[in-house]
Amino acid sequence: MFRLAAAIVPHRTTVKSELSDLLTQRMNGPQRHRLLHGFPLAGALPRVSPDTEIALPDLSQGTRRPLLIGVLPHPFCNPRVAACGFCTFPHEAFRSDRISQVSAAVCREITARANAEPELSGREVTGLYFGGGTANLTPPDDFRRLCRLLNATFDLTQAEITLEGIPAMFLTRQQALLNILQNDVSTPRVRFSMGIQTFDDARLRTMGRQAFGNTQTFADVTAAAHARGWTASADLLFNLPDQTLPQMQHDVQQAIDIGLDQICLYHLVMFRGLGTPWSKDETLLAGLPDNHSAADNWLVLREQMLDAGFVQTSLTNFERREVHHSSQRFIYEERGFQPENYEMLGFGPCGISFQANEDFSAGVKTVNPDNSADYVAAIEHPGRIWDRYFAYESSDLKIFALTRWLAALNISVTNYEQTFGNQLGSDFAPELDLLIEQRLITVEGTNIRPTPRGMFYADSMAGLLAQRRLQQLRISSRAARQSREVDAKIDSDELDDLNGNGHGFM
Repeated sequence: MFRLAAAIVPHRTTVKSELSDLLTQRMNGPQRHRLLHGFPLAGALPRVSPDTEIALPDLSQGTRRPLLIGVLPHPFCNPRVAACGFCTFPHEAFRSDRISQVSAAVCREITARANAEPELSGREVTGLYFGGGTANLTPPDDFRRLCRLLNATFDLTQAEITLEGIPAMFLTRQQALLNILQNDVSTPRVRFSMGIQTFDDARLRTMGRQAFGNTQTFADVTAAAHARGWTASADLLFNLPDQTLPQMQHDVQQAIDIGLDQICLYHLVMFRGLGTPWSKDETLLAGLPDNHSAADNWLVLREQMLDAGFVQTSLTNFERREVHHSSQRFIYEERGFQPENYEMLGFGPCGISFQANEDFSAGVKTVNPDNSADYVAAIEHPGRIWDRYFAYESSDLKIFALTRWLAALNISVTNYEQTFGNQLGSDFAPELDLLIEQRLITVEGTNIRPTPRGMFYADSMAGLLAQRRLQQLRISSRAARQSREVDAKIDSDELDDLNGNGHGFM
């Protein structure tokens, strides 16, 4: 039983058989990476039309938390295979005639938000992330305009700025985007985040990424970052169809050898019915490992990273030890996993924003339209831009925070009690008992950490932690529909799978 629960709660909570069955079911299903949303996942957020009246909680009281900003200049990308075969993030085929229009709309959104909330002017930003379809496909003039506007609107002097993109595009156009980051924003702290995925040329062709770069390109981008005193990060996939463990290890070793400061390891999310091009190919599906084998591969690769001198900082991210213990350590993800301490502003298509009140008892998450046409149309008309939202009550914020903290590899019992005024052992004892029993988490003093195997099954753990709250929301939703309440908090047939594996991205 959960030892902390036994110490805190005067009675022992019985682990219900349905929770055990649910965990088994989830562990046998797809294991996704819920890094962007936590609870609930993107696909579960209700969509609303611009004219729908919505009563949101008042979050205006109290001191503002430090600020993180995510900017998606456009949703376009240009692989030769749709979605690179596997990508589940919202994106659109590259259109040069539309990219400047969308980037200009992003500037208008930033200006409108700053005008509507004067307290944003000059506000210090701790992390700024340029992501999206492929952020470094943005034309230099548009990117310069965007950077200058952000620099004039916010205080970026202490911000970590990340530019995400196609490896080869960091080096084209005489490194124009790099020069803009160096000359048009106030911070010297910049990093690149590139999607390498694999070093295997044949697999890159299968992904349609042969024009995105090869091993030499990846090394050159890393060197270009270091030449400017910046850092470089890259994503790698493993558990690809028919990929052997030695091939996975070879990919990881090449990433280590080219000098990357951060390496992010993602097992491939793919299953029949997902909707990606690869998930419709029976041959590729047949080449996937089962979850037990996939988890075993993860354990080997994780040890390889640790043995090479890297520090694991989240479920997927590893930093070189010397970087992790320096002023250049990566902070955007780390602080993004602390919703009780940081606010999030998202600009652009699919931009995500999150705010909570001072005592963290209520909050709101909003998501902008993910389609470029819908996004531009929303910018051009008065009123709200976002078209999806979730209004958090205290019970929802507990799950959101636990999911975030789990991704950061540590749930502090003390922090939970200080944040929510409740005892973690009282609120989640049956779930935690079960996870300990299954050796997915371990208790170390007043900290709860995922075991190495538990890290692979973090998606299943998050679903388990959310299950009882989902049952409450399901009952509430049905009652709201029966009473014809048009502004019900959750009113969707997707509720039965809220925070599940069947939709959303990653």
